[in-house]
Amino acid sequence: MATKPSPAPKIATKKHIARLERERQQVRLIQIISITAIAIVILLVGFGIFQTTYLKAHTPIAEVNGEKIILKYWQERVQFARVSLVNNLRQYQFYQQNFGMDTSKQVQQIQQYLQIPETLGQQVLTQLIDEALIRQEAQKRDITVSASEIDAKVQAGLNFFPNGTPTPT
Repeated sequence: MATKPSPAPKIATKKHIARLERERQQVRLIQIISITAIAIVILLVGFGIFQTTYLKAHTPIAEVNGEKIILKYWQERVQFARVSLVNNLRQYQFYQQNFGMDTSKQVQQIQQYLQIPETLGQQVLTQLIDEALIRQEAQKRDITVSASEIDAKVQAGLNFFPNGTPTPT
């Protein structure tokens, strides 16, 4: 077998060594810049997600004597009000179709609320402000309600009496 002659060793000159060192520095600089750019992009995206999911949701939209009403709570209440309106609309339409009741006035009123979301949002905000004022006044007058009192009122409102119906007097 014929052996292949080994290549002659390269002679490292000062020029060659300086060029290799410059190339290593450039590659390192490119790596640092790339890693920094990726880190900045990740931080910006992370901050954007954090801002839209947490900071924006906890932004106060109203303040009542120091008590803040945050955006997230308002949005939840608007969604609940909207679902309630849709349920009421379906119920009125059911009454109208099945029992021939004239519920056109109520249906029209509910449809107006559903078509103009600003009106519903403003109404819910007004309710939240009123609730905050009532809470603050109750606290100022030292009015408290126990859980048993709340249960009794709810049961009476729903005509549910766990110990049997009370005897009329």
